[in-house]
Amino acid sequence: MMKLFKTDEERFTLDFNDMLKIVLLNSLGFFFIGFWVPVIARTNMGATGIQLSLIVSVQVLGRMISGFITGFITDRIKSRTFLVLIGSYGRALSYFIIYAAIITNYLILLGVGTFILGFMAGIFWVPFNTFVAEKSNKDNRSQAYGKTNSANAIGQIIGSLFGFNLVMIAGIFTSNPFIIYGAIPVYGIGNFIAGVRFHLNVDESIKFSENSSQNNALTNDSSNKSKLFNSKAIIIGIFFLLSVLFLGSINSSIARPFLNIYLLENIESNVNLVIWAYLPAGILATLFAPKLGALVDKLRPSIGITIASFLGALVTWLLINSGNIWIFSALLLVDMTIMMAASLIFQNLVSRITVEHRGKILGTGEFFTFLGSVIGPILGGIVWDFIGPKFPFIISIFVELSLIPLYLVVVYYLIPHLAETYSIENEKKSSKKIKNT
Repeated sequence: MMKLFKTDEERFTLDFNDMLKIVLLNSLGFFFIGFWVPVIARTNMGATGIQLSLIVSVQVLGRMISGFITGFITDRIKSRTFLVLIGSYGRALSYFIIYAAIITNYLILLGVGTFILGFMAGIFWVPFNTFVAEKSNKDNRSQAYGKTNSANAIGQIIGSLFGFNLVMIAGIFTSNPFIIYGAIPVYGIGNFIAGVRFHLNVDESIKFSENSSQNNALTNDSSNKSKLFNSKAIIIGIFFLLSVLFLGSINSSIARPFLNIYLLENIESNVNLVIWAYLPAGILATLFAPKLGALVDKLRPSIGITIASFLGALVTWLLINSGNIWIFSALLLVDMTIMMAASLIFQNLVSRITVEHRGKILGTGEFFTFLGSVIGPILGGIVWDFIGPKFPFIISIFVELSLIPLYLVVVYYLIPHLAETYSIENEKKSSKKIKNT
């Protein structure tokens, strides 16, 4: 009889939670930078909608390029913790460049800083996500990625409370950006420290093993290795999966750079109120990630993505028809929670395709994900400038609904050939066999 609940030892390696603690320092400035870069570019530097979208897109372009390359390096390099170290150092450098751009009010330098931030994030996250997969039970993979996102959120909360309070308190006494945005170099120092700690303390030789199920996974992979790129079903499944990742990324990014600008220009002009309305949605959704991960681990992927797509489209429609800042904030929290659940479903699936080439698959998945995240903001900026501020959100609704039939094709072609199969699907097959007998 299958147990209803698993202990941590049955879900993750003993060092898994220690590995996540280091992420807190890496994520201190993520939300703060994500909020202020579009606002400062728009209000202080006079950026148009298209320029604003380009500032956001170059960050994603950097991550797309480095993530794809790092995926291949991850499977070959002896010390993947060294890649995490390089990524942490690079992200630290980018914070100092962004800080200099804000002080000098120089838009191009801001673009350079955000590009480096994205490029180094790709070098950091591909090996890190590979560690997450290797140090977790395949049946709790979404929960593992959810715990990673939650650790990110805790770091963002700590960094945001420090950064936003410094902005508001310092803003009472001075308008000097050197002081007001002084949290940014602190975030850079945090990344330096995190990189060193990760490199010294994480043992990459420790991997999750689950006796027979691990052996089955390895056997599955070795039997599928030769047909990974030869089977027509697998090729079709991977093609449609990459298409879903691409379109899903356009959907999640097309309106994201304009959320706080939309609030400021259409609902509430007080930037402090916008901060407090935007903060819960941006962070609390990520805090829910472990619970969301545990939930989607129990759902068949086709059901999970169908529910997420329908609900996401509905909530986005309600968002653009809301005229109250606090209703907008509540709806935004729900919307980001739904996007988080969909993201965990995709991360789980991509990590199961192959064991031996996991880094390559994760890197390729990131390439198409961030390709969509480059195109999304640019498309959003064009329609924002030439049609209207609601249209990035309207396009998002139609893209989200288009994901459902595409993902059902992925389920049909790819899931039966995964190296690490879903226990839910196995249970379904077993129950059918019992009925037939």
